[in-house]
Amino acid sequence: MSDAALETDQAPLSLTIERNFKHPVEAVFRAWTETDALRQWMGPTGYSCEDAEMEARAGGRYAFPIKDPEGSIHTAQGEVLAIVPNELLHISWSWKQDDGSQGQQMDVRLEFHPTPNGTRLVLTHSNFIDEAARDNHMGGWSGCLASLEEFLG
Repeated sequence: MSDAALETDQAPLSLTIERNFKHPVEAVFRAWTETDALRQWMGPTGYSCEDAEMEARAGGRYAFPIKDPEGSIHTAQGEVLAIVPNELLHISWSWKQDDGSQGQQMDVRLEFHPTPNGTRLVLTHSNFIDEAARDNHMGGWSGCLASLEEFLG
């Protein structure tokens, strides 16, 4: 089950998605912080991220080169701003542009909350350039979380 909210007041635009997983916090957190796991699930259904890289430490870098069904690669990249095992992963987020430069600098905060039946993940993505970018990411994140659920099995 997923709950999503869109912030519609003044910039910066953001979105928040909350999702329950029937898996322990440790498993959900590992799926976000271990390269081998990320390579198996990052991206919506029909997409792949076989070359994902993650340095799961404050100041570490990550790159998620996500291949779409047509074969084009879209790379999300950034830095780990803060990490608290099994509680928090806070990263910067931007899309690599065709010329190699970074796109709009955004922020993704993942909070992992234990529940009696598993984990409640709260994903907040902020600093979108416009509503269209926010709405596109809402669809992308919803698809990624579905892929994560399938991966956790």
